[in-house]
Amino acid sequence: MGWVAAVDFRRGGDRCAAQPRRNFGKLEKLHNGVVIGAVADGAGSAASSHLGAKISVRSGLAALRAEADVLSTALIGGSQSPLEDLFAKVMETIGGAVRRVAAEERAVVSELATSLTVFFAGPFGLAAMQVGRTLLVYRVRGGAYGHVFELADNSNDCDYVTGPDAIDCMRVGFTRGPIEFLCVASSAFEPVSLKEGDGILAEPFFQPLDRYASGALDDGEVHRGIREFLRTSQVSREIEEDLTLALCRYNPGDNSAPGLR
Repeated sequence: MGWVAAVDFRRGGDRCAAQPRRNFGKLEKLHNGVVIGAVADGAGSAASSHLGAKISVRSGLAALRAEADVLSTALIGGSQSPLEDLFAKVMETIGGAVRRVAAEERAVVSELATSLTVFFAGPFGLAAMQVGRTLLVYRVRGGAYGHVFELADNSNDCDYVTGPDAIDCMRVGFTRGPIEFLCVASSAFEPVSLKEGDGILAEPFFQPLDRYASGALDDGEVHRGIREFLRTSQVSREIEEDLTLALCRYNPGDNSAPGLR
């Protein structure tokens, strides 16, 4: 059956509906069982961060797609240095795209400030790059949930792809093995997705998402489940910030999907 994958968003409850939503994300399935994705959270203090989020995601995905074969080879090789070089090229592409949009909008680049997480996953492993603070959680087949990145306490200059040292601030992580589940979630979910005080993943948050995606028959079903979760679950209703949630699940066969609540 292969990957089912979807991403959705919810505007924060404390914001006017006329204000643009600051977060954005896209997922794409490639050949050979590979899924790529990018999720961005625009800075609340930046007037045009919604534009920065969109252009960062779109240009980041295009760069991942162009480097897909090279990324596969580097990931199979299991060395971080080639991955760092490849993701630095991705960051250069993103930085150039953001600067072009800023010039077109006659805005300073910092007004497009956004965090960004991009990932590349398949049967052989997972590689990801992050600038800022977003939850990226995975599970290999038969394994436990794990962080790709430990939680960061970055300075403001290291929070955004528009920062002067964004390439130096990017974090690169990878793991080998057959990836079965991926979740990308806004940092606003940290209080409910982590055990209090120790940063350990709270399985009761991730297990229902994993089970639901495991039974989804297609991307549309995953998307409907995420949308319902973001708009009706008690967990989401208690969070005032803009929210992003992306789920990817590799399903080898057909199942029946339980609902998300």
